Amino acid sequence: MEKTSHGFHTVTIVRKLTKYEAKKLYNDFLSYAERTGEMEVFPIHKIKSPDDADEFIKWLNLSLSRYYIAHYPSQNKGIRWLLRYSHSSPGFIEPSEVEKPCSIKVTINPKILTGENDYLAAANANYLEDVEALFNAEAKKISPILGEYRLYSMSRPDYCINFDLNELEIPCTSEQMIYLIKRGDIPRHYSERTEYDDVSKRQKSDKDSFYLESNSVNINCYRKHKQLKENFPSCPDLEASLSLIRFEVQCKYLKVYALSKRIKNRESVSNSDIIREMLSEDFCADLIKDYVYRVMRRGDYFTLEGAIKQVQLSNFKRKKEARLINELRRINQLRGIHKVKATLQGEELIIFRRTLKDLAEINVNPVTIPREWGIPRIPNLLNAYERRVEDEQFEIWRNEMNSKIMEDYYKDCDKKKSKKH
Repeated sequence: MEKTSHGFHTVTIVRKLTKYEAKKLYNDFLSYAERTGEMEVFPIHKIKSPDDADEFIKWLNLSLSRYYIAHYPSQNKGIRWLLRYSHSSPGFIEPSEVEKPCSIKVTINPKILTGENDYLAAANANYLEDVEALFNAEAKKISPILGEYRLYSMSRPDYCINFDLNELEIPCTSEQMIYLIKRGDIPRHYSERTEYDDVSKRQKSDKDSFYLESNSVNINCYRKHKQLKENFPSCPDLEASLSLIRFEVQCKYLKVYALSKRIKNRESVSNSDIIREMLSEDFCADLIKDYVYRVMRRGDYFTLEGAIKQVQLSNFKRKKEARLINELRRINQLRGIHKVKATLQGEELIIFRRTLKDLAEINVNPVTIPREWGIPRIPNLLNAYERRVEDEQFEIWRNEMNSKIMEDYYKDCDKKKSKKH
């Protein structure tokens, strides 16, 4: 598959600095910018103190620090630097090994950094060796304070999976698929991002994406073509992205800390070992799968009539069958799993969650296809992806076996010829 892939699209790593180191690094950034003309360094200005308590804490942290972005405006190198210079403790005149309130964060796009002008396919662990070498080379040109890649720890991995509807033979458009996904579930402690709409005079979500936020993870599912068209209109992959759905899992500090702790508990590992583990193929696949099923749920999509028929064919007891059918109708009527959940609490909510599991066991997604689309069934995206991967792996295995059989055959022929002579 060319565009359907899973892995990560960016990764942010961080290294703590003393105030002395941060000040020296800032000057090194400026010196490199002046010397080469490649880099631009600018501060992130303070924001006005907000009324909301949580936002005030964020503002307070920002007001105690200065943040400087260093990037390459004339070329996309796939790397960006964020220097945090904190005023929260002393130690900026001489180096201090104890006080390290400052930091340098580095956001890396592995595909761009390694020279691939690809805005679609996800990166994977195969890129890490080249990423480390290129990072070290770039850091060495700028400042010794930056150090080597191995000295950094994980700050934020942005995992992703691309579903190309054409490659997976999904019989609907990307607009229709997002419509179904937005009727999916919103996990506990998450809320959907909305913006004020001047026309309707109310908060609205983007019709082309399903963006969920929490304190530890953001989940973003969207039409890749729409995102590229708005942000990278000259992108060469624009036409190829028409049938692409991108699902992202953006891990914040709390999630990264929990994941890192889980890895450390298994064995004694370094920060670079943790980065490699968190970006390994199996780790990425398992984490993405977990969040896809939380939001999209399991099972194929059917029309309401088709889903009810699947329930009836499962030979449940009459009471259970009625419960599943009633919930299918209610989800269809209220236009979404999360909208039904918002009306329930206590025992009703427990029963509803059990119903979602019961439907998953018979491969029925609780979200149903509008009758007017004229599509009786749409495969679950993750199931379709995994089936396609299995088919490709089987094809590779079969070709290898055929090659070995032919190789053995010619060896036998050569042996027979040599015996005759």
